[in-house]
Amino acid sequence: MLAWGFCPAANAAAQTAAEAERYQSILRTFRRSKPVAPAFVPFEQAWTLTLPSAPSAPGPLDRERLYVPLREGRLVALRRETGLLEWTRDIEVTMTPEAGGDALFLVSGGSLRALDAATGADRWSVPIEAAVAAPPVWDAGWLLVVVEPGEVLALRASDGALMWRRSIGAPSPYAAVPGGRNAVFVSTSDSRVVALALDTGALLWTRALPGALSPPAVAKDRVFVGSTDNTFYALDPATGRDQWKWRNGGDVIGAAVDGDVVYFASLDNVIRAVNRGNGNQRWRKPTGSRPVLPPRAFRGVVVLPGLMPAISVFVGETGASMGVYAPAGALIGPPLIDAAVKPFQVSCVTITREGVVEALRPAAMMFREAAATPVAALPGRALTRERME
Repeated sequence: MLAWGFCPAANAAAQTAAEAERYQSILRTFRRSKPVAPAFVPFEQAWTLTLPSAPSAPGPLDRERLYVPLREGRLVALRRETGLLEWTRDIEVTMTPEAGGDALFLVSGGSLRALDAATGADRWSVPIEAAVAAPPVWDAGWLLVVVEPGEVLALRASDGALMWRRSIGAPSPYAAVPGGRNAVFVSTSDSRVVALALDTGALLWTRALPGALSPPAVAKDRVFVGSTDNTFYALDPATGRDQWKWRNGGDVIGAAVDGDVVYFASLDNVIRAVNRGNGNQRWRKPTGSRPVLPPRAFRGVVVLPGLMPAISVFVGETGASMGVYAPAGALIGPPLIDAAVKPFQVSCVTITREGVVEALRPAAMMFREAAATPVAALPGRALTRERME
């Protein structure tokens, strides 16, 4: 019998086991490593243009186009990467449209309408008897609309068919937020958070809180909402009960979730990062500007809309300032951000109230080579000639 050390089959098995363990060790290290935030800022301008009239509402951005409603009763679609005009429609729009799938959804003239995103052609139109209180929201084939005096409508996005209608007892200034376990969450004007079943509209729970509430932010096991009572609440999405809460020095205007961290901004000009599960604080930083809208968080980057500057960017892991950006004027709506930041492509678009549009791309992702410079000295060292005897 051959000894173990000289058995070819045993040696091969041992080598395979060692390689498998080495692979698993590398995989464990990779899983433990923290993702590196993309170089979202500084920006460089990809293109800019001035619209023929001021915008009537903020416009959405999708993978290919920017859509902007104008006060003169037109809707324009621009190529995202170049700013070139793709199509225009004579249509009155005073509320932010919603881009979803290959369609554009908007409220116009007492109707909810769907247009083909590529051409602007009509797909369907359904009348809405009540005044629409907040922009429509598209989510995986559903279209959610909040109407006065306090109802949520769910329509099938493909044809506008009404799937369900549910009273929530009071209007809401904010759009409905889908998330959690097949649910929809709404902050009402009478200071309640309402949870509805996405598939049927059935009331799951309602929770009254003090103060005027911010729009909800939803994670897989928490619903977050801020209040003008200077408190930030984390609620159980199944029951609405408190999981934890934070007392702040100012009104909480909104939150964003990225993985296991939730970021929320308050009017004491502070942004905080806390653990999603237990609320333990990770960091707090002065914003450097008065926040005006909830933050946006993605891939380790936190973007906070403010007054001056209008865009402040933080590293999600540490709260370090990544940079700021001041657009050409006061913005109408939040900066439009593509969370899938890609090299050479537009990742952020701003629209001012005067109608100036700026398309921005991360300068660090242009991968430009350093300019060539003259060689001042040849490499290596000079050799002296030895005297031959």
